[in-house]
Amino acid sequence: MLTGKGKSRWKSKLSFHHRSSSTTSSSISSATKIVEPPPAEFLCPISSSLMADPVILPTGHSLDRPSLEACRELSFSPPSLDLSFDDFFFIPNVALKSAIVGWCDRSGLPRPVPLSSASARDIVRTLMAAESSSSAEDSSKSKPSSTSSSSSITSDETLTPKSPKFKTIAPDVVVDAADPLEEEMLERLKDPQISVRESALAELRQLARESSEKRSSLCTQRLLSALIPFLLSRTPELQINAAASLVNLSIDPHNKVGIVRSGAVPTLVEALKSGHPEARDHAAGAVFSLAIEEDNRLAIGVLGAIPPLVHLFYQDSAAYRARKEAGMALYHLTLAANNTAKLAKTSGAARAIVRVASERGGEEAAGLRRIAMMVMGNMAGRAEGRVGLMDAGAVGAVVGLVREGAGREEEQCIGVLYGLSRGSLRFRALARAAGAEEVLDAVLKAAAAATAAPGKGEIAKEMVRKILRVVRGEEDGGAAAAAAVLGDEDEDDGGSVVSDGLVSFRRRYHDFGSGKGYSTGF
Repeated sequence: MLTGKGKSRWKSKLSFHHRSSSTTSSSISSATKIVEPPPAEFLCPISSSLMADPVILPTGHSLDRPSLEACRELSFSPPSLDLSFDDFFFIPNVALKSAIVGWCDRSGLPRPVPLSSASARDIVRTLMAAESSSSAEDSSKSKPSSTSSSSSITSDETLTPKSPKFKTIAPDVVVDAADPLEEEMLERLKDPQISVRESALAELRQLARESSEKRSSLCTQRLLSALIPFLLSRTPELQINAAASLVNLSIDPHNKVGIVRSGAVPTLVEALKSGHPEARDHAAGAVFSLAIEEDNRLAIGVLGAIPPLVHLFYQDSAAYRARKEAGMALYHLTLAANNTAKLAKTSGAARAIVRVASERGGEEAAGLRRIAMMVMGNMAGRAEGRVGLMDAGAVGAVVGLVREGAGREEEQCIGVLYGLSRGSLRFRALARAAGAEEVLDAVLKAAAAATAAPGKGEIAKEMVRKILRVVRGEEDGGAAAAAAVLGDEDEDDGGSVVSDGLVSFRRRYHDFGSGKGYSTGF
């Protein structure tokens, strides 16, 4: 039985190094050779065993799939994990699985074998019994702890939830029967000759550009499983063509979710961090394309894509197209509130975004500046984002842009200031220090003098007036409609959310890439 309270309650006395119904003398002998215990992140928080099939949750936790499925089946959430089974999903943690396998091989240990469903249920029932007993003791000494404990493990039927909404993102892609082209491509991708693999990837890259039918037939689970490891190849040509193939396959909307479910994101993140420059650029394009699909955004953020995207977007030496696509990926990802918080909490990220928004130069700099303002617009719509932007000096930077004549970006600047002004005394002080009152007064005068159609730009002018009231201390906190103006409402047509007024930031991405993905492949 398990004893103790809190997190220690979940450290079961199961061996981490071997899973089987019986322990042989050889396994005991091999265990004694271990000098260092496995890293804590290699152990499932539920079974305390090495994970054979780790999956990652939206919360960022990694657990072994059988243990998690047992928790779902028995409707049990360990307090230390706070699992929720409403619209829940998880995806394979390919990078962690590879690390565990590598550690086992180096340590001379057998690779972990997945727990059987029955074993996983037994472990979870044990935890349930311990939790039930502990809860009974804490709530009332008069209640016998054995009652709830014994009744909680009587049968599967009493424990199985009626209809939990639990969405498992497994590495399954909808496929028809394998066609000869797929079989031929798989055989060539697995060929021991590197020249054969190179030609196969080059052909796959080209075929995925040709038509939607080709992309659909080639975006299968087996082919993706064979393709993804090439993103980490030490051979530049293999890595580059693999990344470009993935971008081209992601062009079709119905392929985007399948690619993420195949486990491609962790390797794309690695390619962003340390891949060949050209492969890194393609990886940014792939993440951008995948992030257009709303169902992918949370998973991409959880799997660590935001920090390397920020780094690439900020990097002066990177190609313009790569920086643009990294920025657009950040824009789409931050349409999800969780990712906005992740971006705001990433060290140096808000400052990097503000720096790009302040870049001077030609048309390329202007294009990056507009994307940075789009990302800032999403951030300004969330409390964590506002704090991060103000810490990074966004108020002074944006006021400076308006003062210098932001031109095409002026509406975006007004929108960001409008969002930042929401209920913030700090904004008032920062805006006054930046001379915002004088600058915004000039904007109103210029708008009044302009020969525009009646009602043209009235929403933008009203926003400026409200910002001024906050700066002057006449109003405490911003505008009720800021969330809509900053692009929180869903739109499929990319149009304006405010008629004849401030244009939604969501409209802007049509200047840089189609809402359905890339119009031309790589």
